[in-house]
Amino acid sequence: MIITTDQTSYDHMAAQIIQNYNMEKPVVSYIRHNENLTYHVVDEASGQKYLLRIHQAAYASMTGIQHTLPALEAEMNLLHELNATTTLRVQHPVRNVSGDWVTVWTSEAGKEICCTVLEWIEGRDIQQGERLTTEQIYDLGVQLQTLHQYGRVQVDGNDHQRTGREMSQLDRTKVRPAYGNTHENLVMLGQLEEGVRLGIFTTEDFDLLREMFENINEQLEKYPHDAKTWGVIHGDITRNNLLITDQGISMIDFCLHGYGYYLFDAGGAALMFNREERDIFLSGYTKQIAPLTDRDIRLMEGFMLIFTLGYYAFQMANESRHEWMKDRMPKLCSKYCRPYVQNDSIFYEL
Repeated sequence: MIITTDQTSYDHMAAQIIQNYNMEKPVVSYIRHNENLTYHVVDEASGQKYLLRIHQAAYASMTGIQHTLPALEAEMNLLHELNATTTLRVQHPVRNVSGDWVTVWTSEAGKEICCTVLEWIEGRDIQQGERLTTEQIYDLGVQLQTLHQYGRVQVDGNDHQRTGREMSQLDRTKVRPAYGNTHENLVMLGQLEEGVRLGIFTTEDFDLLREMFENINEQLEKYPHDAKTWGVIHGDITRNNLLITDQGISMIDFCLHGYGYYLFDAGGAALMFNREERDIFLSGYTKQIAPLTDRDIRLMEGFMLIFTLGYYAFQMANESRHEWMKDRMPKLCSKYCRPYVQNDSIFYEL
C-alpha cells in the first residue's frame, strides 16, 4: 500500500516541523520520498545547512522498527558517539529546542510522526556509471572496518564480564533492525514467498531460494556469534548512501542501521565493485584485522545474495518494480543462487 498526500501538504508539514529547531530563517526544499520524506534546509540567517528527515515511508512495506521513537533515538545516539569517538565522516545529529534528538510532530488528523535533523555534509553523489578511484575504494574499506571496530569489546579471559558499552549495545538490539541472522533470513524468505502468490517468481525459483537460505542458515549455526563477528552495522552500504567529499568518501543515511554480522555489511559494499576493485576494498577492510578466511568469504557470498534479495523483499509492495523483478529473478537464480548451493564461489561473479 502506498502512502500518499500532495506536495503542498508535505511542504507545509516540513515548514512546521523545522520551527522546533534553533534556526532564525529556515528555508526547506523537497529532496525525495522513499523510506523517509527528506528535505534540504538552509538557515538563511546563518548559512548553515541541514537535512530534515520526516520518518513516514512512501510505502507501508517500507515502514519498520527503524521509524519508531526509541529506534530513532538510538540512531541519533550512535551518530553522536561515532562523531565523538571515531574518525568516521558521518553526519552530526541536531537537537530540537527541547533538547531532544527526535521531534514528534502531530498532524491535524492526530497522527504522530517522528522527525530528525542532521547537519548537512558538503559533497556530491556518485554518478551513474562512475568508477571510484583506488584510493576511494580502499578508504571505504578502512572506514567500514572502523565502524565495525566501534563497540567491539575486550572480554576478560578470567571472568568474561561484559563492559558497559557491550551492555548498551545489547539493549539497543531491542529497538534497531537485525540483519542476516537465521531468524531474519527466514522472515525474508517468507516475504519473498509472497512473490510466488503475486506471480512475480516461479515455484521452481522460490524452491531454489529456500535451499539457498537453508544453506546459509546452516553455516550461521556453526559460525561464531560474538563481538568479533557481530555488532553495529550500517545495513545499507550502496552508492546512494555514499558521498564524495573533499576529505574522502563519507557514509551517510544510517536510517536502516542495526545489528548483524560485519560480513553482511562488507558483502553489501563489495557488490558495488568489479573483480579488481573488490580486492582493493578487502585490502582496506582487513587493514586492521586478519585476512578473511575461505569460510568468511563463503559466508560473505551468502550475505551478498541476501543483501541483493533484500531489495526484492523491500520493494514487494511496489507494483512498478514487479516486472523488473519478474525479469531479473530467473537470471539471479541460475547465474548465482544455483552455483552457490553447489558450493561454487561467486564472490567475483555476483
